[in-house]
Amino acid sequence: MVCQSCGTREATTLIQSVVGNHVTKAALCSTCASHVQPAAALDAMMDALAALRTRAHATRCPTCRISFTTFRSTGRFGCPNCYEHFLAQVKDLLPRVHAGAHRHRGKTPGRR
Repeated sequence: MVCQSCGTREATTLIQSVVGNHVTKAALCSTCASHVQPAAALDAMMDALAALRTRAHATRCPTCRISFTTFRSTGRFGCPNCYEHFLAQVKDLLPRVHAGAHRHRGKTPGRR
């Protein structure tokens, strides 16, 4: 198949883009495909997400210096102040740990 951009070289790359409900496909040679840089935009977006993730969890408890990443791996906080310091992150975890509740309700009669 011949490159749809230059029309001279053999096409080696298929570029597909979706905008709304409209799909566009193009068969390009390696030279023409190198001028199209969808990977650069994707790489920039992934770098921004990684930076956001590390920024959200990079803080440490001011009292015991434990990080949220360490808490996630061990399942234990270092001191009582960790609960207040990591409140925003822990709020999302509580419903999963306590069967949908934001507070521990203890055992109910008949449950083991």
